[in-house]
Amino acid sequence: MKKTMKIIVLFAVLVISVSAYSERVFEAAEGYSAPSMTIENSDTTMSLAELKGRYVIVTFWSSADADSRLRARQYDEASKLLPQERFCLLSVNFDRSERLFREIVRRDNLSTKNHIHVDGSQANRIINDYRLSEGFKTLLINPEGRIVAMNPSIETLTKLSI
Repeated sequence: MKKTMKIIVLFAVLVISVSAYSERVFEAAEGYSAPSMTIENSDTTMSLAELKGRYVIVTFWSSADADSRLRARQYDEASKLLPQERFCLLSVNFDRSERLFREIVRRDNLSTKNHIHVDGSQANRIINDYRLSEGFKTLLINPEGRIVAMNPSIETLTKLSI
């Protein structure tokens, strides 16, 4: 009987420990803290941690994926209308070459300060951390660093800006 009680108590302690830990888990899904991300390229170094305190729209795209390219353009246009003290756009591009990326930014008239090209191991790390192997998406991260929406509508962003 005592042995059974010890096993039950041990199991309960284990469950409580695991549930306390799960609150700190980073995952690219609604309700979770956004995985950390620092992007470095020839022009810029940007960290998601630097943007805490504001809503961050993080959009992942490639010119080879028409839907993600259109979303990147829509969020770029929407970000110009949102209050900059409350919102920030971080647009991450995965094109096969930086030259192609720069041409698309020019052709689509995208903001050069919000769009960043990544490749190689940096791109692989972001794809794994944000589970982008199933396709590119856009995340809305709240000022505390939690993901509050995936592919948010422009109406949702507008409501938050009021």
